[in-house]
Amino acid sequence: RLRINKWSEVKNAALDDAIPIALYRLDKSNQEFIRYRLAQCSFAESWGNGVGSFTRIYFCMAELNKQRAEQLMHADIPNYTEDTK
Repeated sequence: RLRINKWSEVKNAALDDAIPIALYRLDKSNQEFIRYRLAQCSFAESWGNGVGSFTRIYFCMAELNKQRAEQLMHADIPNYTEDTK
């Protein structure tokens, strides 16, 4: 989100139009990730008939959050502020 917001530092009409669209799509993507994480971790919680389910669900959420963070960190989001210097 920070990298996209920095696009506004570059004076470019096309980027000015792209910023709200990119942020909207990122927000939608994050909402869908949360839905997926809940569904996946609820499924993981059901393993073992409740024995250790809290541990399992928190581990699942932590693992999926880690994967999502890595995915976003390595996303191909241009850094226009560096490209123009």
